[in-house]
Amino acid sequence: MHVDLVRNTNQKSDYYGKYYGRAVRTSTLNTRGLSEHIAQHGSVWTIDIVEGILRKLATCVPELVGQGVAVKLDGLGTFFPTLENKKEGADTVEDFDVAENIVGVHIRYTPEGDELDRITSRAFKEKVQLKPRSVVEITKTTVDGKVKRTQRYTPVDQWVEPTP
Repeated sequence: MHVDLVRNTNQKSDYYGKYYGRAVRTSTLNTRGLSEHIAQHGSVWTIDIVEGILRKLATCVPELVGQGVAVKLDGLGTFFPTLENKKEGADTVEDFDVAENIVGVHIRYTPEGDELDRITSRAFKEKVQLKPRSVVEITKTTVDGKVKRTQRYTPVDQWVEPTP
């Protein structure tokens, strides 16, 4: 996995000017692409069967989570519901109104963390090969009253720190 380096440009931050890594996402696989990938790993199932199972999974997981059922996929992790509440909250139990106080329902995901699979953040880092790729310079300009954000990528091996 490639890593881009991005400088903190928030002048109010204690870490202003520091560089941080950002994962580079090279592509996104759709259900068909993931099905083909799984089938290429020596699966006994054909692409159409794998794709059918994934499509059914994509409808069943939200259905179950919407019923308050957490869904654990062994080796992957657990999908579960959380609620987004109005910041103000309700003063009393009697004042609490589901339609008024709950502003959203979210499906959250916690990666598998048991000793065999360990795909949580720090353990997963040991399974991934990280390589610095570019330094990203983000500039903001205002054009016709709208803020335009541009990014310039410089390969790490060609980067020269600008003088302040």
